[in-house]
Amino acid sequence: MIVFLKKVRVKTVFSAFEPVITEPLELCYLKSVLDSMNIENYIIDNLFKLKEPSVIPDVIVLTGYNVAENEIIKDAKNYKNKYPHVKIIVGGVHIQGNKNEFYAPAIDYVCHTQSLSTFKELIYKINRQDYSITSGVDSYVKDENSNSGKWVYGNKVTLYEKEGILPDRGLFYQMSSKLRYLDKRNVALVKGSIGCPYNCSYCYCKKLNDRHYVKPNFEKMILEMQNLKADYFWIVDDVLFPNRNEAMNFIDIIKSKGLKVKIIGYLRADFILREKDLLPLLKEAGLSEVIVGFEATNNDELEGYEKTTNALDYPEIISLLKENNIDLTALFMVHPEYSIKDFRNLYRFMKKNKIEVYTISIFTPIKGTNDYESLKDELITDNPKRFDFMHLVLESNLPKWLFYLMFYGVHVRLIKSKRVWKFIGR
Repeated sequence: MIVFLKKVRVKTVFSAFEPVITEPLELCYLKSVLDSMNIENYIIDNLFKLKEPSVIPDVIVLTGYNVAENEIIKDAKNYKNKYPHVKIIVGGVHIQGNKNEFYAPAIDYVCHTQSLSTFKELIYKINRQDYSITSGVDSYVKDENSNSGKWVYGNKVTLYEKEGILPDRGLFYQMSSKLRYLDKRNVALVKGSIGCPYNCSYCYCKKLNDRHYVKPNFEKMILEMQNLKADYFWIVDDVLFPNRNEAMNFIDIIKSKGLKVKIIGYLRADFILREKDLLPLLKEAGLSEVIVGFEATNNDELEGYEKTTNALDYPEIISLLKENNIDLTALFMVHPEYSIKDFRNLYRFMKKNKIEVYTISIFTPIKGTNDYESLKDELITDNPKRFDFMHLVLESNLPKWLFYLMFYGVHVRLIKSKRVWKFIGR
């Protein structure tokens, strides 16, 4: 059996200079499963110029972000035309929450679980030509006497603990010189948890794994980092520490192993303020940069997002990170209802607090979230490519041209960022 593992990508406004380049971690996990089964497999990813080898695949696995929805279906059709007998599997976080969008003629299996054991079972069955129902997978079953068929739906599979499977790191070592988080290089991705313990209305992550949060095992996570030759470890869990005990546990394990690492991770603003006495210890344990979702600079907006943080605390939080020499990437979101005054207030906030690195997204109800269901009748487009957080998908209060002028104008401060110039210089 030969399996292609493909990351389907769609270019965005950032594709010209790619400030962030990371390994396709989900495919590296799948490769590890296939390697354990002694199945020949190849990762295909245009970002790294990894093309299809000149062999005929038996199975093709396609995954991608929400913006790639149409391209995934299109790729499935093209591959089916090229390899009529190939079995096509689609999966990944977007597909898990929106499986109905992928019941397309060229697709054979829609995987709607994060379980790697389910993927292994499915591959085993395909190899044995066993077409019985697999839990966590919806299958298209053809009628032997006609060209028609029907979808058969597998039961939900919810994970209550990590499965203990580590990703294959061959691609990381092959491409390590290209992997970066802005000015930080040789960055390895590490995943410890599943889902998110919070309930922000705009966020998709909470919906995954049947809304069940699986916290990380820091012993295993740190052992994984210990065995990787990376300069930085980007822990891509939705929140690195949800509470003080978890943070203390992490610090103690790092200390006990005498490990020297540099870590990038996500922390909530309220955690940073509440546990500010831990910041020196976290810095010593290797916390190099935190990504903080501030979202908005006033509490009225934050309440609308069900964020449960206090915007009045944000200046102190920014100062605390600077005092402890921890880099910050601040995440903000502008709403289509923004006025010129709202944009100016955001700009002034960033200037006053000397925020050097930030991203600004346009509020975008993502398919599969509660926000999407409540606002779908107000959408001005259904093109997945426009749901990249850089385009309006809802009608703006300002004329569209003026909204975009203000939106990109707020990015001007990045020109003054030493870290941005360091990235450009490299």
